[in-house]
Amino acid sequence: MKFDSLPHLAAAFTVHFWGVRGSIPTPGPETVKYGGNTSCVELRCGAERLILDAGSGLRRLGLELAGEPLTANLLLSHTHWDHIQGLPFFRPAYSRANRLHILGGPGTRAKIQTALRAQMDPIEFPVPLHFLAGIAAIDEFACSATTLGAFDVRTIGLNHPGGCTGFRIEAAGRTVAYLPDHESYRLAIQSGEPAAAARAQQAENDLIDFLASCDLLILDSQYDRADYPSHVGWGHGCVDDSVALATRAGVGQLVLFHHDPEHDDRKIDAMLAQARRQVRETGASLEVTAAREREEIAPRAREQLAA
Repeated sequence: MKFDSLPHLAAAFTVHFWGVRGSIPTPGPETVKYGGNTSCVELRCGAERLILDAGSGLRRLGLELAGEPLTANLLLSHTHWDHIQGLPFFRPAYSRANRLHILGGPGTRAKIQTALRAQMDPIEFPVPLHFLAGIAAIDEFACSATTLGAFDVRTIGLNHPGGCTGFRIEAAGRTVAYLPDHESYRLAIQSGEPAAAARAQQAENDLIDFLASCDLLILDSQYDRADYPSHVGWGHGCVDDSVALATRAGVGQLVLFHHDPEHDDRKIDAMLAQARRQVRETGASLEVTAAREREEIAPRAREQLAA
């Protein structure tokens, strides 16, 4: 099962992966198939552009955009370094002719401003943040839903240390959800502690409602079932839980994302194969693939997948 690849077709709404790795960039021959840059995804609808996260993949996107006027919104899920480390190397941000609006989830403005300044403090980096004259504003969502040009965006809090915002984006009749760093609530639900289990179950139910009938879900699936037990509480997903969540929410297409820096291409191939076996065993109609750097895809309606 494969997504529609778009080497030569123009589509109303496309998703382009510029960085798909978690935690730290991992260049080298072992990661050439899926890529080694950290989180950055670009959504396009016609001439409008929405950028999700500013990991090291943002640098490559900036090179592609250099020389053309840029007006865009950059949504930051959170401020862990693998989601912001590309901003100092994003060439369009240095031009006053461009207008880059940086937005986070409700209540995150101060945290984002502090983190972006700190990573470009002289003790960390030679160029200060104010040199990025193309940044028009660093702000936050006033509430959990807003419209940014052609994109209707909703937000939800995810299960990740320090917090993380998930985004559901609708445009041109298609829906894409982006949950870059998220650990399943499953273990908390099974904990046996009634109050904690009830809170976790409510959070899980809210997340399923948030994702319901989404055409395309980009989801943190960093670990497989062998890796996960030694990383419980780290705030990242197990691929088995990713498939279960997507199936319960009635998602059409699942993209495994935030690949572990210790996982080479063969390991990710094996995780993808396991995810597809799990789908077949449950009889679900879910399509699954693994995010690949520089790949461009068009979200397809769930009805098209079922046909």
